[in-house]
Amino acid sequence: MRIIQITDLHIGTPEERPFDIDIRANFIKVLKAAKAVPHDLLVISGDLCLEEGDLAIYQWIKQQLNDFQFNYLVIPGNHDDKEMMVSTFGLHQQLQKGALFLTSPDGQPPLVLLDSGPGQVDETTLDLLREYLQAHPAPICLFMHHPPMKMGVPFMDNKHALRNREPLLSVLTEHSYPISIFTGHYHVEKSMRWRNLNIHITPSCYFQIDWQQHDFAVDHHNIAYRYINWDGEMLEHAVVYV
Repeated sequence: MRIIQITDLHIGTPEERPFDIDIRANFIKVLKAAKAVPHDLLVISGDLCLEEGDLAIYQWIKQQLNDFQFNYLVIPGNHDDKEMMVSTFGLHQQLQKGALFLTSPDGQPPLVLLDSGPGQVDETTLDLLREYLQAHPAPICLFMHHPPMKMGVPFMDNKHALRNREPLLSVLTEHSYPISIFTGHYHVEKSMRWRNLNIHITPSCYFQIDWQQHDFAVDHHNIAYRYINWDGEMLEHAVVYV
């Protein structure tokens, strides 16, 4: 399975240009670059909207994805509205007990998309994840918006980290096989390995922050996507700046 991950689009209204950035143009630019790469699935891992969920923005994003004819999946970030996304992107079948929990079909490499949009992973989602991992004694590839642990990025770690890290890490580290986790949220390119977890932050389609600073600081405005080649055993991936 060949996957393109993009994250943290932060699309606003047509007239909005925060930090003098044409965010909608960035999105089209990264879609054009992704379309040129052979792949099976596009994953958008949260923060589709600039500040808060907006139906018109979700509809515009969906129209672009349809125009480019992507096979895609989306999960919420902390700036999104899950109910709007479920309605706009037709995710009703991915709701289990009210939780948004997406998995690959049987016969495909194990793939999980986890909702951490509220800044934590709720108990229902933790139970679904535990059940899935117990049923799949194999390496897993997992997407979520927030990194599941602090990542050595002081500003984000101190102010915007996932709140219930310990319960999630307990579930993940009970798994006897490697779990490769691809996230966004931090607006940096960074990786960390801990126990059976390999965690990779993909850069934003908006701007990247200076990961060494304790206070907020923009590092650069280069946008990127991540290319992932995953067959259930071998995992190859790379960040590609556009």
